[in-house]
Amino acid sequence: MQLVSDIMTSTVRTLHRDTVVSDVEKEFLANKISGAPLVDDLGAVVGFVSKSDISRFDSTGDDPFYARAHEIANPMVIATEPSASIAQAAQLMLHEHVHHLVVMDGQNIVGVLSAFDFVKVVASASGRPRR
Repeated sequence: MQLVSDIMTSTVRTLHRDTVVSDVEKEFLANKISGAPLVDDLGAVVGFVSKSDISRFDSTGDDPFYARAHEIANPMVIATEPSASIAQAAQLMLHEHVHHLVVMDGQNIVGVLSAFDFVKVVASASGRPRR
């Protein structure tokens, strides 16, 4: 049985909740990521911002140099543990209608699990080379 810890991305880029949206977009491009946990001044996870959030924001015509990440992000932190099975994580993602889970060990972020991580599992099982 594969665990979340087996397939998650363990290098996590967090963003402060007050990061302006234009900087969120730059971070996503520079780090080749599609989402990031938002943290407050104490480092507590307070939300998750994704490319989908940015796309919805872009369609509003609002100013990305003024709007803050927490204003466009999902304030619900949908999390799992590294010891959860990938089947449990997939069920949680389906139930919550999200493409990312924050992987927490207690109060610490230890990874992010994305729908793309599941695609990589399926691709590797097919025996075809990964890029």
